[in-house]
Amino acid sequence: MPPLENEKIDTAGPGSASPAATGDAGRGLMEFIVGLLVLAIVSSIFLHVVRLGFAMYTLNSATSDVAQELKKAREIAIRENRKTSVIFDVDQNKYGIDRNGNGKLETGEAEDLPEGIALSDTTIISFMPSGNLPPKTRPPQIVISNDRNSKKVSVSALGSVEIE
Repeated sequence: MPPLENEKIDTAGPGSASPAATGDAGRGLMEFIVGLLVLAIVSSIFLHVVRLGFAMYTLNSATSDVAQELKKAREIAIRENRKTSVIFDVDQNKYGIDRNGNGKLETGEAEDLPEGIALSDTTIISFMPSGNLPPKTRPPQIVISNDRNSKKVSVSALGSVEIE
């Protein structure tokens, strides 16, 4: 008798299994879980690298800002022909040019360091009207650091500012 149009003919033969029985029907739960684990591991590594990069960017940026503030203070000392100081305050994590010469950082003078960035010590760096440091002053070094790295900003006796 001929097969009906809606009937399927089993041509696989005896002993052969259908695709669903052999597991070839699609992705299983185990493949899905392994894929999620691989994605989680790659994502965590990527996030860690991004955080390290951002921390290094923040440290470099803060170091450049401190060096620029020192250079600006030197320029003010030369231009205005007066002693100009830059104050570094570890307790408040601030620094800035003492524009009014009172030896303290006022609200308008202070620059905040970014979160996670710290100064090495509280100090005052002064530039004479010539642009040099005061006589017999040991050339200062400001260490700026985060939890992983640190950078130094040094000022020579002649007033040049360098990042190390």
